[in-house]
Amino acid sequence: MKKLTINEIAEKAGVSKTTVSFYLNGKTNKMSEETKQRIQQIIDETGYEPSAAARAMKAKSSGVLGVILDDVSKPYEAQALKGIEETARASGYQILIGNSELNFNNEKEYVEQMVRCGAEGFIIQSTYRFGMLAASLEKRRKPLVYLGTRPYDVKGRYVKSNHYECVYQMVTGCIGKGYDAFVMVAGDASDVSGGFEKTRGYKDALQDAGLEGSSCYFTEQVRSGDVFEQLKLLVDLNKRTLIYVAEPELLPVVYQAIRNYPDYQRLFPDTLGLIGFDMTGWTRLTTPAISAILEPACQEGVRAARELLELLEGKRKEGEVVFKNVVKWRETTL
Repeated sequence: MKKLTINEIAEKAGVSKTTVSFYLNGKTNKMSEETKQRIQQIIDETGYEPSAAARAMKAKSSGVLGVILDDVSKPYEAQALKGIEETARASGYQILIGNSELNFNNEKEYVEQMVRCGAEGFIIQSTYRFGMLAASLEKRRKPLVYLGTRPYDVKGRYVKSNHYECVYQMVTGCIGKGYDAFVMVAGDASDVSGGFEKTRGYKDALQDAGLEGSSCYFTEQVRSGDVFEQLKLLVDLNKRTLIYVAEPELLPVVYQAIRNYPDYQRLFPDTLGLIGFDMTGWTRLTTPAISAILEPACQEGVRAARELLELLEGKRKEGEVVFKNVVKWRETTL
């Protein structure tokens, strides 16, 4: 009798190859009893036995994934991690977590520690230099998925949001609404790929429209009073000025800075416009409500985990998975 493959077992049972693989590896905690019985019935009827190589792979499996993010206390990272953890757990995996602070030396340390602890693959929010480590992981047959940021010169699976396109279209739309002056407030991580796209979209939209804009950069620890002093230098209240905030951690600081203007509420939206990235939804609760760009971080985390699980099953993938941000136009913009 011809020996069946997992694909043929899946076809006979009416389920996916992934489901059969999970069943054979004992990862059935999220699987219905009906599905488990159907797969087992096909196995019993056909006398299927996993190959020696498959049994060896199962024996070697640690059930551990490495996740290295910038800082899991930040809203994007926290939501993405929730999606990663839930997806990994549903498939019988545990995760090891590292906060790299987008520092290459920290990344290197975490990779080595996690490999020693048996990490089978990695999800990483990486620095530009991480490509040097990626080659080493490839030699060790440790697949990885980039989330949000990645090295510029490395191929592989990449899950991200459409920051560039979203910001470009948002700025272009605001030009059409009648704003004629523009100020961008960005963070000190704007040189990594995700931050670069958020700033590049702003600059390119203005350049293509034949306009100029201002930019100022702050650390996340900056005080609203210092931001206000900078805004006074950059914002001419005789013009319609859009203030775009590229980092979610800076948006509340900028809002507090604008509150230092006398009778600031009357400045919106005709004199001042304000829009920025918001990961928690707080912008809809302010007075006036702040226009916001919303990124689906949890869904990105779910997808990154699924991509890594498929790579571990031997599905070779390269290229980008791009999620679309949502722009919520509220009272602080025209």
